[in-house]
Amino acid sequence: MKFQCPSVYSWMLDLLHCCFSLLRVRSEAIDSWKVSFKMASVTSAGLKVLHGLLHQLAEAEAGLLEGPRRVAVADRQVAAGEQQVEQQKQAIKDARRTADEANLRLRSKESDILKLEGQLNTASSNKEYDIIKGQIVAAKKDRGEIEETGLLGLEAVDEAQRRLKEIEAELQKRRQQAQAVKSEYEVLKPKLQAGIESLQQQISEAEKVIPGSEAATWKRLRLAHAATAMAPLEDDFCSACSTRITSQDMVRIRTGVFVYCRDCGRALYEA
Repeated sequence: MKFQCPSVYSWMLDLLHCCFSLLRVRSEAIDSWKVSFKMASVTSAGLKVLHGLLHQLAEAEAGLLEGPRRVAVADRQVAAGEQQVEQQKQAIKDARRTADEANLRLRSKESDILKLEGQLNTASSNKEYDIIKGQIVAAKKDRGEIEETGLLGLEAVDEAQRRLKEIEAELQKRRQQAQAVKSEYEVLKPKLQAGIESLQQQISEAEKVIPGSEAATWKRLRLAHAATAMAPLEDDFCSACSTRITSQDMVRIRTGVFVYCRDCGRALYEA
């Protein structure tokens, strides 16, 4: 008859029961970790998609605003060209007036010279003759200066007219460019608007990854910062402000919690 100790068997059964319990707890922990990891991956992936859509929307809206800006610039260039044309036309009038005035003065001076030459023939003394002779010399000198002024005036008119043609040609080119810019914008505008509407719909769908409890805060954040309302992590640092993320926040992010940077307030996610 063999001796058996019940306590030994009981102890072995308890040990086996304990081992199985530990294995079950470990399995449950692993399953829980897998769920958390999967949740974190889904959340980060969703936030990454949302961030990309926000950047696309910002670019599309900038493109829509760029059209009117380019049109305004082109219109200002046309207006400046039109002003240059008017200024050049006034310059032609001024140059022509100067030439006409010189011509009138020239005629008056020639009349004075003829009058003095007539007086020269009737001089009653040598002294009077010399005086008149000196007046004629001075008058002829003035006439030469007036003639030169008149010639310069005519040259100025010719140069101003030549310059006017150049300015008018440049103005015509600017008008054509302005029309091309307007036509291009009119073609692109509906496409850009359609693209913006599509992106807004996609963003509304992508924002579902954000918890409802954070909706109001997220709305204010996006209103304030638009596409830069979010920031991916770079080696545990916020890419927007280079602040290191706390270990606690890193765990929260990796378990799928929606986390804001404690320094700049951006919504964080793992890229």
